[in-house]
Amino acid sequence: MEPIDILKKYYHFAVIGVSQNTDKYGYKIFKRLRDRSYDVYGVSPIYDQVDNIPLYSSLEDINGPIDVVVFVVNKKYAYDYIDEMTSLGIHYAWMQPHTYDDELLKHMKSVGITPILACILVETSL
Repeated sequence: MEPIDILKKYYHFAVIGVSQNTDKYGYKIFKRLRDRSYDVYGVSPIYDQVDNIPLYSSLEDINGPIDVVVFVVNKKYAYDYIDEMTSLGIHYAWMQPHTYDDELLKHMKSVGITPILACILVETSL
């Protein structure tokens, strides 16, 4: 499935790596998706809110539906979140540039997660 198809078909996103720093991609992606009227949950083990919006410490803490998880974290942290995705039945992981390697992609595919390899800021600017 192409990135644009994901954006047209799904509306419930979780962004892992949300930051309070407005210069960081975690903040920019979270804000862009919200500005585009997607239902967006922020996940951060560091912050409990951004722009007065509550953040979650894990995917499992989110009570609403999640269709796609956007990774804005170092690949070494991805495996725990992939385990959560698997247990929650989430099948799409949007991998920002520099958040993955071949080993991580192979692991994701082996557990039934489809990686989307594209910059979500570029795809949502169209």
